[in-house]
Amino acid sequence: MSCVSLIIGGVALYGFITFSKVSDDVAKRVIPRTALLNTMDVNYQKIRIQVRTLGFENLSLENRTSAINNALKYVNNYENASKELKAYVTSKEELELYNRLDRQWEDFKSVGVKAIELGKVYDADARAKLLEIFLVHCPEAAGNFQQALDEYTDSIKIELKNAVALSNDVSKEIEFIDMLLVVVMILGTGIGLTVGVTFANRMSNSIRETIDSLTKSSSVLTSNASDISKTSSELSEASQEQDAALHESSASLEEIGSMVKMTADNAMKSSQLATESYDRASKGKNIVVDMNLSMSSINTSIDTIVNELDLNNDKMKEIASLISSIDEKTQVINDIVFQTKLLSFNASVEAARAGEAGKGFAVVAEEVGKLAQMSGGAAVEITEMLSSSVTQVNNIIEDTKNRFSKVVDEARSSVTTGTDIAKECEDILESIVTSVEGVSSSVGEISSATQEQSSGINQLQTALSHVDVLSKSNTGIAQDSSLVSTQLQGQVSILNKSIGDIKGLILGVNDTKAKVVSLEKKVSSIQIPDSEDFIKKAA
Repeated sequence: MSCVSLIIGGVALYGFITFSKVSDDVAKRVIPRTALLNTMDVNYQKIRIQVRTLGFENLSLENRTSAINNALKYVNNYENASKELKAYVTSKEELELYNRLDRQWEDFKSVGVKAIELGKVYDADARAKLLEIFLVHCPEAAGNFQQALDEYTDSIKIELKNAVALSNDVSKEIEFIDMLLVVVMILGTGIGLTVGVTFANRMSNSIRETIDSLTKSSSVLTSNASDISKTSSELSEASQEQDAALHESSASLEEIGSMVKMTADNAMKSSQLATESYDRASKGKNIVVDMNLSMSSINTSIDTIVNELDLNNDKMKEIASLISSIDEKTQVINDIVFQTKLLSFNASVEAARAGEAGKGFAVVAEEVGKLAQMSGGAAVEITEMLSSSVTQVNNIIEDTKNRFSKVVDEARSSVTTGTDIAKECEDILESIVTSVEGVSSSVGEISSATQEQSSGINQLQTALSHVDVLSKSNTGIAQDSSLVSTQLQGQVSILNKSIGDIKGLILGVNDTKAKVVSLEKKVSSIQIPDSEDFIKKAA
């Protein structure tokens, strides 16, 4: 009987040690790894939120800098948690899961780093590339990472379920020990056996109560693990909603792109019209230059007319001078004629008085003849001079008339040419006005397109506000995850206290620690048979 009691006690102690190892593994490995995975997941979601912020339109430098710094901080937090998690990896299977998760993280990180670099540049080309990252590369990398993270988390859940199953098996073995204790009580005799059974019952009840407490704690741990999984799912759903909001933003951006293209087309048309207007204005300028030259020619013709008139005036003065000379000559002739008449009269008188003696007057008569001859010559000369003067004056008049007529014709021709050029300038200016009207119409279309752009930007702002609300929701979810982790730590404390109670009840106080260790080694060396074989041997 003592041998049976010893075996029963050994089995009980073995069950306790086994359960203690299970609870230690849950407290020291399962819970920390679960918490670290949750921390990594939360920081990963925060990184996505901060990186997406860089794709917002008209984001200030301060906000861009804040988003970049926050993203880098969350990257550092993730990698620190990843290093801590790697220290807990012991099995080959878990190492493969960790390495796969790390590879997917590096892929996702490279996409994030590229987005951050583009966010620092933040010009139109960089924002277009950011949009491509958010719509193509980021969802692909994030999906692969999330899949690897879920597989790792599922493996931890399976490990926790196995631990709970093992604790349940130990509980069943304790129930089996209770049955054996009943057999021992029936078969046992003597005070020693009674004391042994009493101690065994006491130990069995305490172990059973402690195991029940540990089992409940394990159930709570399982529930908390489910809560962590639920929290991760909520984070994933929030991310999906963010993706939807980002798609809405993308659609708005596409509309803005179409409007911008329309604006660019109108601007190009305006540029073409402006070029045509410039060409026509240049042509008009050249025509105006020609008109100015024509006007200069008119001025030259007018100057020529003035000069010709001056020449005519000079010649008219010569004519006047010639006529004055003729007048003087005529005066001389008149004087001569008068004297001739007087001499002739005197000669007649003297000849009449003298008679024979009047022969002396023959001389006078001769002189009178000479004077008459002189007068006749002067008259002929005067006649010739007058004839020459008249002819010269007529020639001057005719010549002046011809020259003046020619100059006037040239002036009229120049004026006609200037009029034609002015008419052509008017036509060109009219076409310029038409072009300007076309430019005004294009400007109106540009204004309309700008209004549509404003509407598109408002839609984009609404979508981005939705993203901001989702970001706040993710923050709340992360806080819930932190609270769940705290609860897990509390359950770990309960497990540790329960284990301490078992050790205090079965193994005694701290001064028997060495004995307990020795006893654990002995019990570990005992080979426990299967339940059915054990019952057969006990019978």
